[in-house]
Amino acid sequence: MNLNLIEAIEELEEEKGIPKEDVLVALEHALKTAYKNNFGGNKNVDVEIDRVTGDVRVFQLLEVVEGEPSSGSEISLEEALRIQPDARVGDVIRRPLELKDFGRIAVQTARQVLIQKIRDFEKENLFKKYSEMVGSVTTAEVMRVTERWAEVRIGKIETKMLKRDWIHGEQLKQGSLIKVYIVDVTRAGKSPRIFVSRSVPEFVIELFKLEVPEIEQGVVEIKAIAREAGTRTKIAVASNDPNVDPVGACIGEGGSRISAVLRELKHERVDVVKWSPDPLEFIANALSPARVADVRILDERAKSARVLVAPSELSVAIGKGGQNARLAVKLTGWKIDIKAVM
Repeated sequence: MNLNLIEAIEELEEEKGIPKEDVLVALEHALKTAYKNNFGGNKNVDVEIDRVTGDVRVFQLLEVVEGEPSSGSEISLEEALRIQPDARVGDVIRRPLELKDFGRIAVQTARQVLIQKIRDFEKENLFKKYSEMVGSVTTAEVMRVTERWAEVRIGKIETKMLKRDWIHGEQLKQGSLIKVYIVDVTRAGKSPRIFVSRSVPEFVIELFKLEVPEIEQGVVEIKAIAREAGTRTKIAVASNDPNVDPVGACIGEGGSRISAVLRELKHERVDVVKWSPDPLEFIANALSPARVADVRILDERAKSARVLVAPSELSVAIGKGGQNARLAVKLTGWKIDIKAVM
């Protein structure tokens, strides 16, 4: 029996990259199951497809025994020798089976296998495609909004972004386009499942990478970030080129670069500060926009420092609800005690 599939399978390999051998092995397995279900009963059978012609052959697997067979899975040595001249007792030989009435079932099975292989391959390709996007920002369309989550579509895949992953205070609208950070991609069966967020610090980092070529090129490096999504973010940057101002590169001429980031973050404030290997300088920079008079190390091992500011700068250094100081602590990794001095 010939299924005339070889050419079609080769076209699949050329056009979609589905390996020919993978399809043929899957097809042989499916045909074996189909034959046993419809004709074979308890027979142990094997199916072989000629890789060149597409001819299908079905064999019954039989154990060669001395004397008369005691079951349908055995064959006498005398009969076995007529099929395989060098057969010995204990060998398993393959006896060709008639394919009468198997043609229609074989064609249906082949069609199902090809359709399933194409689906599996496309799902696997989707998984690989989206897996490569983990750790990056992409555009998503908002499909549906509820009180607890928003359903968003990224390319061909839809996923739910939980409320905790929104920017605090933002209102998402159906049909709008937003940027999301791809946190992870896992398998749901054979399909990819995407986890996205707009509230993680990495979201801000990737937005800056999109807008600041120097970051993507490695000239400007993001050293640290501290974020309270929806209200404020502090980001510390350094330059690997003495001729490039890292803060200026991130802000852009007339604030053009940071403005693009802020538009995506809605009402969230972003402070870009210069990182320094000197903790005294870094701590002072981290408390921007407050002007710091002095920084003193209290305990280097415990990473504790005291910052002195003018009375007029105290509220700015601490920030509303202590946020500016709190983010500076997260950014630098130092405990900071702020005091006003005359």
